[in-house]
Amino acid sequence: MNVAICDDQKECNEKLCRMLKSYFTQRDINSNITEYTSGTELSKAYAPGLFDFVFLDVQMPGLNGLETAGRIRKEDLSVDIIFVTNMHDQVCMGFNYNAKGFLIKEVSQEQIDTLMDRLIAEMRRRKDIGVYTIKLKFDEGTILLRLSDVLYFESRDKDIIAATKDAEFEFRNQLSVVEEDIKGKGFIRINRSLLVNTLHVFKDFKDYLVLKGTSEKLPIGRSYKTSVRKALNTKGAKS
Repeated sequence: MNVAICDDQKECNEKLCRMLKSYFTQRDINSNITEYTSGTELSKAYAPGLFDFVFLDVQMPGLNGLETAGRIRKEDLSVDIIFVTNMHDQVCMGFNYNAKGFLIKEVSQEQIDTLMDRLIAEMRRRKDIGVYTIKLKFDEGTILLRLSDVLYFESRDKDIIAATKDAEFEFRNQLSVVEEDIKGKGFIRINRSLLVNTLHVFKDFKDYLVLKGTSEKLPIGRSYKTSVRKALNTKGAKS
């Protein structure tokens, strides 16, 4: 596991590093932990896929933790970001950056152990699906999109929309190409323009699907109903 810790206070970095090393040692997990003392330093060194986890202190001079997370999210949606703060009201702000966890100072070993057990279990489930690399339109860069976060891929004119719970990402491609790229990853074609992630299907209403946490109705094409039913029955979706 590759981990980044970013806090302008060296002693906080060192304490968190010790607790993480203790966690990884106890569970016999190989790890590499890199410490940074500013958001600017981390941002300059950052590259998609470089780290599995990034621990960010919220309050830092210059580029604070939220701003640093914003820069990271522009190029990497797959890394797990954990905010460390001494202010409870900053926790809500972290959800804007799809934070996977929050630690309130002073952090205990028990808190680290509980958090990391959850995050690593989630990571192992996600890795069974993997990530998808897309080149955004208008030369806005390339991002790694975690497939487990994708609700669906939708064909709109000559473009594809990758929809997650919090955002949509537009790129040039054909849905048939995307479908082949992610074959065997749990996505099903429900009509000519939609590839839906079965992980997010809440209920099959025969003529349309409803996803978890949404009220949006995704129509099932007539010629796709048999294959959709078979796929969802295999996955154990509600019907």
